[in-house]
Amino acid sequence: MRLSRLAPIMLTAALAGCGSFGAVGLGPMDQQKPVESDTLPPVASAPVEKSALPPPPLDPNAQTLPPSPPASATLPPADAATLPPAGGGAQASASAAPVRAELGRTDLLGGWSLKSGAESCQLFMTLTSWTGGYRASTRGCQSPTLKGISAWSLNGSQVVLAGAGGAPVAHLSAAGTNSFSGTADSGQPIAFSR
Repeated sequence: MRLSRLAPIMLTAALAGCGSFGAVGLGPMDQQKPVESDTLPPVASAPVEKSALPPPPLDPNAQTLPPSPPASATLPPADAATLPPAGGGAQASASAAPVRAELGRTDLLGGWSLKSGAESCQLFMTLTSWTGGYRASTRGCQSPTLKGISAWSLNGSQVVLAGAGGAPVAHLSAAGTNSFSGTADSGQPIAFSR
């Protein structure tokens, strides 16, 4: 037998293997079935209530951060940051000037490009507790100051890089989104960004 005569027979056998012709839409079993709705009927429920969560348990190693602004607050320009009045509650917070989002420890985690003078290398920050704050390390740095960075801490909005024994070696402030600049204790400008 020729291949051209076997092809229709093989196709028929293949379709028969799928079940019946009706299963593939070729036979009399192709009938319209009523479509069932995939939505559920509405259920009566109680109104949703809002309440403040209690503060998390205190961690003796954690730095205290100011309370976060209300969800409705908008971010002002970088030079107009203000803090809400203390103890004023939600009413005073809503009437106060908007608050800029605070810098948090988790914002600093990971790899950064570190520059000081003509030198450029990498800085890595983790949340592993270390002498001087949290663990930091550098890669590819040549100067003893940058090579010796082993810790970091967050002091308000200022990042402090520390060396052996936790002694500070540089103080940096935010210079934009994901960019920090300042001076090393030697007086040399220093910056890191990503």
